[in-house]
Amino acid sequence: MNVSSDAHSAMAEGGALGPLTGLRVVAVEHSVAGPLSTRILSDLGADVVKVERLAAGGDFARHWDANAKGEGAQFWWLNRRKRSIAIDLADPDEREILGELLGAADVLVYNMSPAAARRAELDAETLAATHPRLIACQISGYGATSESAAHRKAYDMLIQAEAGFMSLTGTEEDLCRVGVSVCDVSSGIYGALLILAALRQRDATGKGTHIDLAMFDVALEFLGPMLVSNLNSGVEYRRSAARHHAIAPYGVFECGDGAEILLSIEQDAEWRHLVTELLEQPELADDPRFATNADRIANREETDAIVDRYLSGVDRDDFVALCDNHGFAYGLINDVSAVAAHPVVGERGIVVDAEAANGETVRSIVGLAERTFAGPSRDGRVRPPELDEDREEILALTNEEEAE
Repeated sequence: MNVSSDAHSAMAEGGALGPLTGLRVVAVEHSVAGPLSTRILSDLGADVVKVERLAAGGDFARHWDANAKGEGAQFWWLNRRKRSIAIDLADPDEREILGELLGAADVLVYNMSPAAARRAELDAETLAATHPRLIACQISGYGATSESAAHRKAYDMLIQAEAGFMSLTGTEEDLCRVGVSVCDVSSGIYGALLILAALRQRDATGKGTHIDLAMFDVALEFLGPMLVSNLNSGVEYRRSAARHHAIAPYGVFECGDGAEILLSIEQDAEWRHLVTELLEQPELADDPRFATNADRIANREETDAIVDRYLSGVDRDDFVALCDNHGFAYGLINDVSAVAAHPVVGERGIVVDAEAANGETVRSIVGLAERTFAGPSRDGRVRPPELDEDREEILALTNEEEAE
């Protein structure tokens, strides 16, 4: 994957560097999907140069909030360890700088519309001609090859609606979005995965790849079981606010002390255990209304009512202890503050302190890739870059390579 011999030696000696150390990534990115892809690559050791628009104030995620000691929480989450340079892609001279960066890069990630990519000379055909070894991952809403929707803007909630998520999320009366940017985040993760596969392919063939990644395509991975059910059986699942659409009993139930808990009984053997050992109603184990999951779904109201009646006489903490003793799957209904204090967050080393550009200490989270592989950053800087902060360093690097 174009990793230098020095980097290999350092990894062999102590594993201090990530597995992508020596890999260069240019990121013409904003918002979430593109930045998450490149942050994962950065967490794995790649050197990521973030290209931003000076006139627009840079990546607009910088300005969504000021929750990280005056800086954007989204931007902190998505852009740590990267370097920043501001380039006006509408200016031919500025585009030459981008071309020089791409000439020395292994990977380009850009989340822009197909039309904007063509104007910036970042379409698949141009890149293949000018940079044949480059791995280029273009992230858009509906894909560069879509004839009907390539021109449309696509943000997370728009894709949630278009891809059917909102038809499945909410109550019978009111639809709603999934509470996190699931389409953006999953597209970013999928982008990193496909880039790694393309790098592996280049090792074998010597040729680059253009990845046309559509957020809509990624969303349909989540919709897969429901879509297959509809294509083959015409099934149209209804919205259920706190119950699983295809498994019962699986959802939020209220205990006797008023506290809520999420209980999941996914296997028929678990149902038999539940009604026999906890509910002490062994006759329900083989009752044809409840014997299989399909039976319980067909009789969901009665199934849930059985669990409701039992839990109405048990406090939540007592039921949690019973679940632990009997091996039942459960989840507590946490808000974000409770998640921040969750014991697993501390046990897994998910939260760390980092110094911001203004000297403040920002509490941030460490991604899975970084915790698994990466050591210290290239220059000791963990925080995200300020806009155009690394311009001189990046330009000096391209000038050195030209001289060579």
